[in-house]
Amino acid sequence: MRSANPAQDPVEEDISDDKLQSPSLAVAVSASFPDAEIFGIKLVNGKPTKALLSFSNEEPEPVTVKFIGGALWTPPFDPQGSRVVRNLTATRYHIKIPAGEKQSLPYNFATELHPQDLRLELAAIMSSNDGKDFALQAFNETVSIVEPDTSIFDPQVLVSSFLAYFLCALLTG
Repeated sequence: MRSANPAQDPVEEDISDDKLQSPSLAVAVSASFPDAEIFGIKLVNGKPTKALLSFSNEEPEPVTVKFIGGALWTPPFDPQGSRVVRNLTATRYHIKIPAGEKQSLPYNFATELHPQDLRLELAAIMSSNDGKDFALQAFNETVSIVEPDTSIFDPQVLVSSFLAYFLCALLTG
């Protein structure tokens, strides 16, 4: 039942555009992958992946990069809906970027998942000069999780081949 006084009824309260706007930080951030192939970004299981996050501070005061972290999500076309598959380790930085300056920071992470396509989301937690925290998205695209290439000279392949030959020799006499 609604009250007769609209000021007491939260459904009837007038919400202006000023209340809906969230604070923003005049900082641009983007991510690149120096070791990426031309055919897309592949995260090789067991091998560290290097992302380079580039920050451009357009604020009149310095800002601080507190953390960089991320997550691997199911792709948007997943019938069960988008969900987190794996959170990536956050790295602490606490690096100040002066007003009007640019800074690049490395972020390394590794995966151990079944080969599949997932959505990689990287974000930076930053703080303004007055101590307010902001989350800025740096990357949000589909990547491929792949197994490392195997070689005949790979120690694991050599050991398993040697054991197979040894067992065959024992069984055949």
